[in-house]
Amino acid sequence: MGKKVKGKVFLAGVGPGNEGLITKAALECIKTADVIVYDHLMSPDLLENAGSRVKIIYAGKSPGRHSLKQEQINRMLVNAARKHRIVVRLKGGDPFLFGRGSEEALALKKAKIAFEIVPGVSSGIAAAAYAGIALTQRGISSQVTFVTGHEDPQKLDKDVDWPMLARSKGTLVIFMGMSRLKAIMLELINYGMKKDTPVCVSQWGTLPRQKILTGTLENIAIKIKKNGLTNPAIVIIGKVVNLRKKLNWYESKPLFGKKILITRPKIMAGLFSSKLKLLGAQTCIYPMIEVVKEVKIDAKRLISGIKQSDWVIFTSRGAVDICFGELVNKGLDARLFAHAKVAVLGGETQAELKERGIIADIIPKKFFMESLADEFKKIDIRKKRIFIPHSRQGRKLLVDELRAQGAIIDEMFIYSVCRPLQANARKLRKLVKNEQFDFITFTSSSCVHQFMKFLKKEKTLLNKQKFACIGPVTEKTLQGHGFKAETAAKVFTIEGLIKAMLTSLKKNRQ
Repeated sequence: MGKKVKGKVFLAGVGPGNEGLITKAALECIKTADVIVYDHLMSPDLLENAGSRVKIIYAGKSPGRHSLKQEQINRMLVNAARKHRIVVRLKGGDPFLFGRGSEEALALKKAKIAFEIVPGVSSGIAAAAYAGIALTQRGISSQVTFVTGHEDPQKLDKDVDWPMLARSKGTLVIFMGMSRLKAIMLELINYGMKKDTPVCVSQWGTLPRQKILTGTLENIAIKIKKNGLTNPAIVIIGKVVNLRKKLNWYESKPLFGKKILITRPKIMAGLFSSKLKLLGAQTCIYPMIEVVKEVKIDAKRLISGIKQSDWVIFTSRGAVDICFGELVNKGLDARLFAHAKVAVLGGETQAELKERGIIADIIPKKFFMESLADEFKKIDIRKKRIFIPHSRQGRKLLVDELRAQGAIIDEMFIYSVCRPLQANARKLRKLVKNEQFDFITFTSSSCVHQFMKFLKKEKTLLNKQKFACIGPVTEKTLQGHGFKAETAAKVFTIEGLIKAMLTSLKKNRQ
């Protein structure tokens, strides 16, 4: 048996599924956890904030499918706290609002395990807000009732007083009511609620795949069946539902409902995905390439290369990350660049370097190698030492051009661009076929080559796709594989690529 320790369990609500709605307190719990036990409706992206040694356990429940029974989860939390210092139980929404968090807290209390409650944003509140519905509104509704539509079937006495709720003049929010929706609507009507009372059903509320249906007590069940809405969903009943006509802000976002595949390396995909989600898009990250640091990097050579050079060139964000990672390990920082000038390729590379305390001396307006080489033609670099820490697969054009201009080039390979181990043709084919993406995005030629290596034989499938490229070099690579880009960025950044997709969609609507 493991040694007993005085552990603590944090019962933390992580909100309704949209990772942007997690609280700072819950995020800190994830970062410091030794063990994480998480729920079905939680965004898996949140787990990326956990430490590298954390033990992660799935204890999700969905209608009719329970990976673990509640009693098993209770015992698991108790046992984990006896072996680990910080145990975090992540629950969708708020742990004390239809989250069974109180049952887990009582089990911990009985076992004399310390615990804390970290409140979360309830799906009942958040889904309404993202549907454009204010649960209270002066002159319309001055009270809100949260109720479960799925009481414990073993209970003899029911807690939900439907006759009283039918007479209520406020807003009614029903959790877990989809399986009994028709019966609940009939009960409310039979107990006196008007048939034409407005009803809204929000499926996957707060997420880009959110689906909303409105109707009345009399017809909402028929509409739901016709349109195929299922759990997870929140049902909102009351006159406030009519506010949606004026307050529907989320679904008015320019990319709402659009599915976009991101093929760039995972380390670089997060920012791109976040920007797309802010515009309402549903993103899927499936990296075609990854940046792999060289197993052995000669730190002495890296340091001397920077100190003894007139220029240092970074052609990617990955090069900056790896280079400064090595410098930090040696107790060094941006002061090492005191006697060198720096050139960069790309807006993200420039921004990453700025974060490290260095303002680039050269950044071409067009973010590709030819433009960077042209910038050096404007200055005299004869006999100047230029240090380039970059990829083993990097284009030779820049090195050849600078040597032709008389510079002394010192290349150092600090990373390679490879295919991710988890990427394979079968999974990608299934993903593209099933998801029906509005755009498949490419931010480098390497991404195009690997994607086509997997799917080039799927002509029928790929002919239906719309591709978006970050610039002319990537676009030309795609054309070389026999496919045309629907749109390409005029400014070769992820912001430029997003703008190109928005312009394309607007043009198609017209």
